[in-house]
Amino acid sequence: MRGFDFLSPVSLTAALRAVDETGRHCKILAGGTNVIPDLRSGGIRPRLVVDLGRVKALDYIREDKSSIKIGALTTISRLRESAVIQKRAPLLWEATRSFAGPLVRNRATVGGNLADASPAADTAVSLLAHNAKVKIRSLNGRRTVPLKAFFSGYRKTVLAPGEILVEIEIPFSPSGTKYGYCKLGRRNAMAVSVVSVAVALRMKGKTCTDAAVAIGAVAPTPLRMATVETLLRGRKIDSELARQCGELAAKSASPISDIRASAEYRRIVCRNLTHQTICRCVGIEDQEGFR
Repeated sequence: MRGFDFLSPVSLTAALRAVDETGRHCKILAGGTNVIPDLRSGGIRPRLVVDLGRVKALDYIREDKSSIKIGALTTISRLRESAVIQKRAPLLWEATRSFAGPLVRNRATVGGNLADASPAADTAVSLLAHNAKVKIRSLNGRRTVPLKAFFSGYRKTVLAPGEILVEIEIPFSPSGTKYGYCKLGRRNAMAVSVVSVAVALRMKGKTCTDAAVAIGAVAPTPLRMATVETLLRGRKIDSELARQCGELAAKSASPISDIRASAEYRRIVCRNLTHQTICRCVGIEDQEGFR
């Protein structure tokens, strides 16, 4: 790893000044679990690397009357250990349980996982289903972006030169909301998702009044499945409706083939995981399994 300057500021203001001066030639380092391998391989060649590790003001989990606020430098391990996250953001908590291994969880940050913009990012799928927003800062001001508008392409986001993702906000879900999360990888430990699904359904009896369905690793970015959500709203959920949702999700997906799975296999898994996760979410016994 040669050919770049390194800065480790202790304040957000100092970090913002550094990235503002360097612009597109700057790379931000949070936990480093993705950036360091990219630097070593030569996949990225910045002029300046700004390490946020000493900016303690970005490491927090706070609960107010209507939402949870998470600092971008909060580690996956801390999210996993948080009773607030388990209670108020159960999909995010479930995602942290299958996130890599202990060494990676102790370093990886929620902000870094989102900013890396991998289509298989575990926290992204769960946070999409929680209707999360991200807070972005620069020297010129601040802005808030719904997470579903944050990803602009394969490993690309709407972050502009000079901007830093500083916070994730998760609104409290209405009462009557049911949750389901499922991730399939090639093995249990250190597995990158082949497909992951997060579902949040607001129920009134057996009828779904609102829905959020997010799927990862089946398109260039993590996705909210708007067509599936529309199909669910105002309907009584049974196994047949869940099956239709799975079929629709598979049609809406645009997976690729890589070393982990073929596009065809991903589409099949997308169909089945969506079906099964919706069934589990509302307590329907699913007899079909994988087909």
